[in-house]
Amino acid sequence: MSIWKKLLTAIRGGATEVGEAIVDTQALRILDQEIRDAESALAQARQELVRIMGQHKVATQKCDEMAAKIADLESKAMKALDAGREDLATEVAEAIAHLSTQHDAEQQLATEFASSVDNMRQSISKAEQQIRELRHQADIVKARDSVQKAQSKAQSAATGAQGNVGNAASTLERLKERQQQQQAQFEAQEALDSERTGSDLEQKLRDAGITPQANSASAVLERLKASRNADSE
Repeated sequence: MSIWKKLLTAIRGGATEVGEAIVDTQALRILDQEIRDAESALAQARQELVRIMGQHKVATQKCDEMAAKIADLESKAMKALDAGREDLATEVAEAIAHLSTQHDAEQQLATEFASSVDNMRQSISKAEQQIRELRHQADIVKARDSVQKAQSKAQSAATGAQGNVGNAASTLERLKERQQQQQAQFEAQEALDSERTGSDLEQKLRDAGITPQANSASAVLERLKASRNADSE
């Protein structure tokens, strides 16, 4: 019966609530090992069942052989009585009694073996079903664990991406400000260049006598004359 204790212990060890959240990285390995232990105990139970079935078969065959021998001796005892040989019939009857005792003992043993076979078949069938359910639940837990790990990585990536987006936005704003400053500098430089170009042109025109100098003596005299004429009128 020790094999059954091992089997039940292994199954109880693996039959914890496999749907609970995994609390450490070794939980799945422990669960797999418990299921393997249960499967190993189940394999030993099957071997034990085969052995007991063999013993039951042998005991049954012995019972059949003894029953046939008893029937044969009873037939011979009847013939001895018919022949008036009660002494011989008595001797045969003693052999029948001894053989019947052995037959009853062997029959009892065969019955016990048959009962053990039935019980073991039921226990093994139940254990097989429990192990299949354990394996199924373990697969679900593994799949859920993989999904949760993927979700965790995705969340970490999303958090990192949000941080990167924030950093990129700040960098973009700095680039825009720098470009605006550079553009303002370019425009200021162009304005200065334009003013300088215009001043140079006016100076060239004055030097050529095309544009009169505003503060030259002739210009001042012309302005005074114009002012006097305006007053006399």
